[in-house]
Amino acid sequence: MKLLMIMGVLISACSQGQDLRWSTPFSLPAQENGAAHPGVAGPMTGVIGDRLVIAGGANFPEKMPWEGGRKEYSRQAYVYRISDGVFRLVHRQVLETAVSYAGSCTAGGALYVAGGENSRGPVSSVMRISWQGDSLVTETLPSLPLALTNGSLVCASGKLYFTGGENRDRVSDKIYEFDLSGTRQWREAYRLPYPVTNAVVVSDGRDKIYLAGGRKRNENGISTFYDQLLEVDRASGDVRSIATLSAPAAAGTGVWDPAGSILLFGGDTGETFHRVEELLAEIAQTRDPARKKELDDRKAEVQRSHPGFSPACHKYDLKKKKWFPLAPISGASPVTTTALTYGDLIIIPSGEIRAGVRTDQVLVAKKENKHEK
Repeated sequence: MKLLMIMGVLISACSQGQDLRWSTPFSLPAQENGAAHPGVAGPMTGVIGDRLVIAGGANFPEKMPWEGGRKEYSRQAYVYRISDGVFRLVHRQVLETAVSYAGSCTAGGALYVAGGENSRGPVSSVMRISWQGDSLVTETLPSLPLALTNGSLVCASGKLYFTGGENRDRVSDKIYEFDLSGTRQWREAYRLPYPVTNAVVVSDGRDKIYLAGGRKRNENGISTFYDQLLEVDRASGDVRSIATLSAPAAAGTGVWDPAGSILLFGGDTGETFHRVEELLAEIAQTRDPARKKELDDRKAEVQRSHPGFSPACHKYDLKKKKWFPLAPISGASPVTTTALTYGDLIIIPSGEIRAGVRTDQVLVAKKENKHEK
């Protein structure tokens, strides 16, 4: 199989607090007909041992949604072996079920996936995916209390935590807990100060869970985008805001830095999102067919000319209680995916780069520990 080397121009930091080098070392495999992979949003992804797993996800393979395109949910899974900064594709597999926009995290040598959606809508299913022999093996676990998509999943001290999410009826303000060695049932563990989807959620793996940004759909059709960094104390159950983001943002990615920081990458700041929502609201209230078509054409043009998502990256130092800028993402900045860590590497697989448009690229950043004053 093809050996994929970390190549390309590396974007390095040039000012205080910037300590990442971004590259695009490889792309998802070409399709059977030889065409480039269309990329996926909302993939199930994690690192099991020294293997990167990218599976599932959704895209619009034929037409964009405003052109009547149908969203397709992928069942493809790709496994890459990581060695000395080199990614080698070692396995392809077709999964039994297709899930996208689920929460995913790795713990105890396995990838856990909770919630998400398929062609029929949000699901409550939970899976444990492990690498056994030379293939991925899926085990079904007890389901979430209700079907939720666009939520987040983290692990701390042998427990899984599913945060936020939404379905047709509600946006969740809850964090559900599942003890991997206990009762084997999900329970409501904490309540957030507001309902939220598409947030960046990370954990220190021990005592704290952190939630950054996110959004909430509203009955008036205009979503709320959040600008808070919340801290959840697992022992006391206290949930509090500890910082404000530089701008409201949703659907970005982030990781926990063992040095005691939260790293946030990109995100949707909502400008184009809100313009589309406003046009949709006006279309819904319009009776005149000609005016309705005019508004619909305008909406399609707004989506077609989407400028892309924010490339800005930041670090919040918990000890200093201060934000530091990081080197921005080079090229197209993906959202609706999950950032991963492997040693000193940060990996952001595929994702959405403009309205309806996915990328087949896998971003990799190498952490550089630079002195901060």
